[in-house]
Amino acid sequence: MPVFAGTNCVELNNRLNEQEYAARAICLRSSPRAVFLQMDGPCNHDCLFCSRPVAYRYFNLDDYRRRFAAKIDPIIAAAERLNLTGSGELLLLPQARENLTYFNQFVHTEKMFATNGSSLTPKMIDFIAASGNRYVIHVSLHAANEILHARMAGAHTYKAVLSNLEYVRKIKATISTLRVNYIFVATTENIKDLPAFVHFAAEHGADAVVAYYNYVYRLDQKALSCYFAQDLTNDMIDQALAVAKDCNLTIHLPPKFHQASYPRETICGEVWSNLMINTEGDIITCDVAGDSRESINGKSFDEVWNGEYYSRLRSLLKTGNHACSSACFRANPSVVNDFRSHFITRGKTPEEIAEFLAGS
Repeated sequence: MPVFAGTNCVELNNRLNEQEYAARAICLRSSPRAVFLQMDGPCNHDCLFCSRPVAYRYFNLDDYRRRFAAKIDPIIAAAERLNLTGSGELLLLPQARENLTYFNQFVHTEKMFATNGSSLTPKMIDFIAASGNRYVIHVSLHAANEILHARMAGAHTYKAVLSNLEYVRKIKATISTLRVNYIFVATTENIKDLPAFVHFAAEHGADAVVAYYNYVYRLDQKALSCYFAQDLTNDMIDQALAVAKDCNLTIHLPPKFHQASYPRETICGEVWSNLMINTEGDIITCDVAGDSRESINGKSFDEVWNGEYYSRLRSLLKTGNHACSSACFRANPSVVNDFRSHFITRGKTPEEIAEFLAGS
C-alpha cells in the first residue's frame, strides 16, 4: 500500500519515486506515479493501424469494485495521473458517466483518456468540465481533411468530430482544468498530411500535437510503417516542426531516421513509475517489454509491485541487460533505424517474429 496519505500524498509520493528511480532501487517504498487502467469499450471506428483484438471484454465498474478496488484505489489516490484508455471508446460504455464519476473521487489525480472524438459530445464535455477534475483528453484524428480521416478511421465521422471539437474549444476557454491534445499516428498513408495536421490543430485550439509512429501488430499492417518511407517521413517531421514554431504550438514527435547523432540512451523509468492493469487483472508492461505473465489476482499490490517480475525487470534495466534498449526508440532513439522497434513482439512466437522481420 502507498506510504503516503492525505491531501499532499501525490506530491510526496512523486518525490520519493523520483529519488528511488535516481537510485535505481529494486524494492520500492513509493507507489506508481501513473496508473494505467485499461477501460475497454465498444468502438465505432476501424482504424488502419488498430491493435484491437477481434473479441475483448468491456470494462465493468461493478466487477472492478468487487475484484480490484481495495488493492488499486489507494494506489490511484497517490498517483499523479490515471490513464483510463483501453481498446475502443470508453465514452460509448453504457456506464460511461458512472465510471468517470467513480474515479473523479480521486480529486488530486489527473485523469487522461483517448477518444476518436465522435463520442466527445457537448453533454459529455459539460459533464467532465463540471466535475472540477483535471483532465487531459487525447483526440485521435490522424488527418486534417475529411477524405483522409475516413481512410484512416474506417468511418465517416469527421463532421461530427469537428463539431464536438469546436464545443470543446469554447469550454476550454472558460476553465483551466481541461487540456486537449490532437493525436497523429503516422503511417505511409497519412505522413504527407502531418504539416497540415499541425496547422489544423493550431486553428482548432489544441494544446499540443502528439505524433507517433504506428506500431505494427499484424503482418497486413507492415507496409503502413514509416520505416519504409524514411526520407519522406524526415521531411514531413521537419516541416511539421516549422509549422508548430510558426503557430506557437507544442509538438511531440518521434525521432527521425538516420540522424547524424541521437540523444543518449536512458534507462526507462516506467517499471519504477508506471502500473498498467487490464480488466482481467493482468499486469501489462509496455509493448516492447514482451509478455509479463504477472497478475494481481490472488496477490496484494506490494506482492506485484515489489514481486519477482518487477524486481527482475528493474535489475535488468539497472545493469543494461534488458532488450528495451535495443527495441524501444523512446529509451534509445537510435534504434528507430531498426525495424524491430516498429513492431510488437508481445504474444508472438519466434517463428512469427522472424516472419515480421523478413525483408526488412
